Amino acid sequence: MKKKLVLLFCITLLSCDDGDFDVPAFDFAETVYNCDVNNNSYTLYRLSDTEALIVTLTTSQILNEVSTTTISASISATNVIYRTFNSTVSQSYFCENVPPVSPTILSNWTGAAGSNNQILIDTVEEFDTTNTTLIGYRHTITFQNLTLENGSDSLTYSETDFGSFVTDL
Repeated sequence: MKKKLVLLFCITLLSCDDGDFDVPAFDFAETVYNCDVNNNSYTLYRLSDTEALIVTLTTSQILNEVSTTTISASISATNVIYRTFNSTVSQSYFCENVPPVSPTILSNWTGAAGSNNQILIDTVEEFDTTNTTLIGYRHTITFQNLTLENGSDSLTYSETDFGSFVTDL
């Protein structure tokens, strides 16, 4: 009888399923896309085939001057979103006033507000190829203590580079 209980216990233990929980790797293309300034904000996003990381920042947070800006307690469900889609997502999806119905969103993770989460923005001058004429400013964005939530699940990244984009003069 003991052997049967041990065998049943082993089978039960080995048959446990950890579910279909995929941890986002944030393996996006290098390019940070930027929708035109709309309502005093920037919609920035990075893409892979069926994934997107979206950040919305205001024009008062993106300064066109050499600076290092720390925006404390600034990550929230309204300005940081990670989405997966059922098919390839295009750049036009994010800049439409009303997003298209296709591709379909499979999962939607939103930033969780917290007292120690921050968005760091390092801004430097961007020059033309001859390095003589100032053409804009390069903004490099880093998240500190980024937590993403999707219902009852959450993921936390202590430091994550979002990438950089250029604002023209």
